[in-house]
Amino acid sequence: MIRNYFKIAFRNLINEKWYSLLNIGGMGIVLAVSILLFWWVRDELSYDNFHSDIEQIYRVNTRFGAETAENTFPDTPGAVSTAALKSIPGVRSAVRLSPYWARIFRVGNNTITEKGDLAYVDGDFLNFFDGFTLLHGDKNNLFRTPASAILTRDLAIKYFGTANAIGKIFKNVENNQILTVGAVIEESPDNTNFKQKMFLPMQAKVLPFREENNGDNLDESWIAYDFETFVKLDKSTNPEIVGQKITSIKKTARNKDDDAALYFLQPFSKLHLYAPDGKSSGMQQVNLLGLIAFLLLSIGCINYVNLTTARASRRNREVGIRKVVGARSGQLAGQLMVESVLTLSFSLIFAVLLIEILLPFYQEITGKTGQISLLDLDSMLILVGALVLAFLLAGIYPALMIAGFNPIQVLRGRSSQRNTSGLRKGLVVTQFALATILITSTLIIGSQLRFIRERNPGFNREHVFSFDAKKFALPLQQALLNEPSIKSVSTSSDSPVNVLRGTGTVEWEGKDPNAMPIFAYVSIDPAFIPSFEIKILDGRNFDGSPSDSVHFMLNEAAVKQMELKNPVGKRIKVEGREGEIISVVKDFNIASIHETIRPLILSSRPKINNILLIKTSGESAAAALAAARKLWEKHIPEYPFDYKFLDAQYNEQYKSEQQTERLFNFFAGIAIVISCLGLLGLVSFTAEQRTKEIGVRKVLGASVASITTLLSKDFLKLVCIAIIIAVPVAWYFMENWLDNFAFKVEIDWKLFLFSGLLTVLTAVATISFQSIKAALMNPVKSLKSE
Repeated sequence: MIRNYFKIAFRNLINEKWYSLLNIGGMGIVLAVSILLFWWVRDELSYDNFHSDIEQIYRVNTRFGAETAENTFPDTPGAVSTAALKSIPGVRSAVRLSPYWARIFRVGNNTITEKGDLAYVDGDFLNFFDGFTLLHGDKNNLFRTPASAILTRDLAIKYFGTANAIGKIFKNVENNQILTVGAVIEESPDNTNFKQKMFLPMQAKVLPFREENNGDNLDESWIAYDFETFVKLDKSTNPEIVGQKITSIKKTARNKDDDAALYFLQPFSKLHLYAPDGKSSGMQQVNLLGLIAFLLLSIGCINYVNLTTARASRRNREVGIRKVVGARSGQLAGQLMVESVLTLSFSLIFAVLLIEILLPFYQEITGKTGQISLLDLDSMLILVGALVLAFLLAGIYPALMIAGFNPIQVLRGRSSQRNTSGLRKGLVVTQFALATILITSTLIIGSQLRFIRERNPGFNREHVFSFDAKKFALPLQQALLNEPSIKSVSTSSDSPVNVLRGTGTVEWEGKDPNAMPIFAYVSIDPAFIPSFEIKILDGRNFDGSPSDSVHFMLNEAAVKQMELKNPVGKRIKVEGREGEIISVVKDFNIASIHETIRPLILSSRPKINNILLIKTSGESAAAALAAARKLWEKHIPEYPFDYKFLDAQYNEQYKSEQQTERLFNFFAGIAIVISCLGLLGLVSFTAEQRTKEIGVRKVLGASVASITTLLSKDFLKLVCIAIIIAVPVAWYFMENWLDNFAFKVEIDWKLFLFSGLLTVLTAVATISFQSIKAALMNPVKSLKSE
C-alpha cells in the first residue's frame, strides 16, 4: 500500500510540473531561511552552556544610586571574590577576570598588534569554567609563574607557527615583560561571553595594581572597580542573600558607606541576552527573529495550503470514485499526506542546497564565524524539526479536507471549492499582511539608522582621526601643528565618541550623602573645545595656564544632576581634587544614542592625555596621515601606527542595528517573493479554471484590459485588506523597538504609505503577468479546452 502511495504521489508531482515547482521552490526557500534563523536563535540561547554547573554560576554586579541616578555595571572591586569565599556559606568557588590592556607584542623580530580582548584571570579560571578545551599544558598548573600566559590555538599558531607552543617566549613591548606560554586552549566558540585570545595570571596584576591604587592589596581593596567576579553557589543557596551579604561585608570593611555600592548576582546563563540592569534588548531580538522564522515558514505553508486546496477540484472525481469502490477517508488522507511528505522532502533537499550557498552570506550578516555542519545532531534536529513543523502547518489540513469530500456531490459534478475559497482568501490576506509588516519594519529601521548617522551629536567629528600617542602626545601635538594639511590638533584622555572613564567620587555643596551618581570624567586641553566646535553656554574655555589644573567644565546633564543654580564660580571636589567650575557646555553625545546624555566633567591636565585628535579637511586627510605616521616612526618606532577616524568609531557602536537592518531587508525580500509566488500560482489556477469564460468574453468583444481587471480585482482587494491589517501591527512593534533608543526618529505615515504601495505594485506586477497571458490566449483554443 505504501509503495502505491508513493507511486501515485510521484505521478501527480510529474503531471503537475508547474504547481510542483512552485510548491517545492517556495517551501525550499522558506525552509532554508527559517532553518538558518532557527540556527541563529539556538546559538544565541546556548551561550556558555558547554560549561558544567552553569545554573549555579552567577556574576556579581554593582549598583549605585536609585531611579534616575541609578548606575548598574558588571565591575566589582577585587575584594568581592576574597570576601565571598572566606565569609559567605554556600559560595563554593569564585574567580575574577580583569582586562589586560597591553596590545603590542614582539615575537622574535616581529611586532604584532592585538585587536582582540586579553585578560588577567585567577589561577583556577579554566577549572571554574571547565568547557574550554585544553590542547597543551597541565590543567592543574596552568600558570607556573606570574609571567606565564595561556594562548588560544590560533594565537599560538600566529605567533609561533605551531599550536604546541609550551615554553616559547614573547615580549610585551609596552612594559618590556617577557611572557612564557604555559598552556594552549582551543578557540572559543561563537556562543561564549569569553572572547579573549590570551589569559595572564592575576598574580601579574598585583604589583601594577598596588602602584596605581596607593599601595592597596588587590585581594583586599574595595576601591578600584577593575574586575568581573563570578561565583559558584550550592544549589540551596539564595543568590539574593549572597548579594546582600557582600554589600554588608563591604560596609564593615570600609567602616563607612562612602560609596553607597550595592551588590547583586546575575545568573551566568543570562549574561548574553540581559544587561546588568535587567534590560532584555538581546532577548527581544532573539524572540523577534525566532518569530520571523516562524512567520516565514508560515508564509510558505500558506502557499502550499492555498495551491493544494485550490487544485482540489481536479481530484474530485478521483476521490469520489475511490470512495465509491470502498476507500476509507483515512486511506485517502494517508495518500495525500504521503504526497505532502514527498513534496516537503524535495523542498528540504532544495533547502539544504540553498543553505550551503547562503552560509557565507549568513555568517556575514550575523557575525557568526563558526562552521555549521549539517550532519551534527543539533543541525539534524533543526532540519527534521522544520520539516515536521512544515508538515503540521501545511500537510495535514489539505489532506483531511480533500479526503472529506462527499462522493455523491463530487460525482454529480458539484465542486467543493466554495467551502475552501474563504480559507484561501484569509490565507492570502495573512501572508501579505506578514510581508507588509516586514517591509514596513525594514523602512523604519533604515530611517532610525539614517537618523543616527545624520543626527548632530553636539560636536563636529568630521575628518578627525585619533590614535593613542602614549607619553608622546605633547611633542607630537607641537610638531603636527606646523603641518599645512592639519587644521587643529587637540589631546584628551578618552575618545569623545565613546567615553569609557567615569567617577563616582564627586562632592558638591548640597549633595545627598546617600547618593553616588556616576559622572563621565575626561581630561582635555584648551584646543579641544574649539576644535570640535562644542558650544559654551556660560563661562569660558581652559586657557592653558597652570590654574587649569584646579578648574572644571560641566555639561548641562552634570549641572542638572547636581541641581546647581548659576554653577559657574562654584566649587566641587572630583576624586579628592578640589576646584572651581569655570563654564557649562552644551550637552553632546559621548556614547551611543541608546543612552541618555551622561553627566560629564571636563578637567584639563594635558600631561596625562594620551589620545591625539587631528582635524583635517577631506582633501588633505591623506597628507595629514602621512605626516602623523612619519612623526610616529621617528618618536615611537617600536609601536605600529594604529589610528581610527571618529566617524568609523561612532558607527562601530551601531553594528547591532546595522545587522538588524540587513536581516530585515533580506527577510522582507524573501517574504514578498514567497507571497508573490503563491499569488502567481493562484492567479494561474484561476485563469485556468476560467479559460472557457475568458474565451467567450473575448469572442463577445472584451478587451485585454477588461479581462486582466476581471482576474485581478479580487486578489488586489485581498492585498489591500492585508495592508490595512499590517499597518497598526507594524506600528506597535516598531514603536516598542524604538523605545530602546534615548534619541529616536518619529514614525512617519509616509513610510506606511510607501510600504503599502510597494506591496500593491509587487502584487499587481505578479497578477498582471499571468492575467495578461490568459487574456492574450486565442479564444478558439480557449473554447476547445473544455
